Amino acid sequence: MLPAVWPGDLLTVHSHQPENVERGEIVLYMRRGRFFIHRIVSTNPSDHDAFLITRGDSMPKNDLPVRRSEFLGKVTEIRRAGSIVLPAQELSLFRRILGYLFCHWGLFRRAGLRLWVSRHNDDCQVEARLAKSAS
Repeated sequence: MLPAVWPGDLLTVHSHQPENVERGEIVLYMRRGRFFIHRIVSTNPSDHDAFLITRGDSMPKNDLPVRRSEFLGKVTEIRRAGSIVLPAQELSLFRRILGYLFCHWGLFRRAGLRLWVSRHNDDCQVEARLAKSAS
């Protein structure tokens, strides 16, 4: 879900009635034993089984329709590096461009993830030292 969700982000997910989600919200669903966190592209409340179309922000195509039985909830909060970020329903132009680049340019994706890891390794080491000293 780059660039909205990054490795190491902690997500708060609240269960919701499937009818109460809207286009642009980020949702959690489970399919074939795997969890997916993707953004809603469109809804079809009249279809009693497959009611949501989702796609990851840096994915080239929509996912298969999400069934009501697969839907688990929607993301209401993202915790990142000691901050709380509320998920936006619409990506800014800058984030849409980032998503496109992450999707279509592997070198950009690898470089972006390595930069992210190098920036946040220090945070993880500090947290590990604090946890060790507290025990």
